[in-house]
Amino acid sequence: MTSLVGQGGFTPDTCESGVGGIDWSSIASAESMSAFCGIMAGFVFAGLVTVIGQRNAVDGDGHSSRGLRLLLPCFVGLATASYLYALTSGELVCTRAVTEQLFSGAILAADAVVVIIGLAWLLPAYDRNKHGEVVFFRGLIQFSAQFSSLMLIVSSDAFNNSALHHHTAGWSTAMVWGSGLTVMAAVFFFWWKPLPAAPLVPTPPPPGVTTTAEWSTHWRDEILLNGRVRLASRTTVAVGGVLAVAAGWSVGVSYVHWTSMSPWLVYTLGEAALVLPGAVIVTAVRAVPRG
Repeated sequence: MTSLVGQGGFTPDTCESGVGGIDWSSIASAESMSAFCGIMAGFVFAGLVTVIGQRNAVDGDGHSSRGLRLLLPCFVGLATASYLYALTSGELVCTRAVTEQLFSGAILAADAVVVIIGLAWLLPAYDRNKHGEVVFFRGLIQFSAQFSSLMLIVSSDAFNNSALHHHTAGWSTAMVWGSGLTVMAAVFFFWWKPLPAAPLVPTPPPPGVTTTAEWSTHWRDEILLNGRVRLASRTTVAVGGVLAVAAGWSVGVSYVHWTSMSPWLVYTLGEAALVLPGAVIVTAVRAVPRG
């Protein structure tokens, strides 16, 4: 870990010495992770431009708007993660780099899932669901969400062990895995759970709705799923902002404060970097389109 020598001297630690049992270099991997997030952000931006510039299929405006609501915060989040990883690549304080990458990775894990869900909404928007494409995307979303949740568990557990030199309390490890498995179970539940039945047609009915079948579709897409997409996009923005501020705050903390970290702070940061992006993933999975 970083040490003080002489009067205010500074000895760089780039995570390559193995001191404190740190067996992973967050600094060495940061440059590649920054490029990866930047490439993903570029693809999302290209998708946004395409959606805005192309004419939707008949009755596809609602679907494309839901896709845009999910893709736009992901573009901002992935671009921010790329910037934060780039900052980490210049670190000379290992513990600080590990903390920064904890938050950057949380943004990446959550936004990667939301991007796929946003793309899934573009399938019905452009009439690309004639051969079960949405069903395929739903399976891909389930796999991606579970994988991202698992990576969040591993990241939080690794952070706790790195920051505390592998002297973590047993209850903290159990809490991390318990929280992570709860997120994974919630992801599966909301992905599998059928949508509720539409209520009775209101009087008067919404404009353009003349039959019970039209009302059922209108209620499902424009009321129920619209509300879920709105919640998912707002959660993505809020959690991404909190994680970005936390990572930026870490960058600005002087190296003298990173010689050791209090266990309560380590456990709090590790749990927050799991639960917050987990909430994004769960709310986003609730908003997946139905085939």
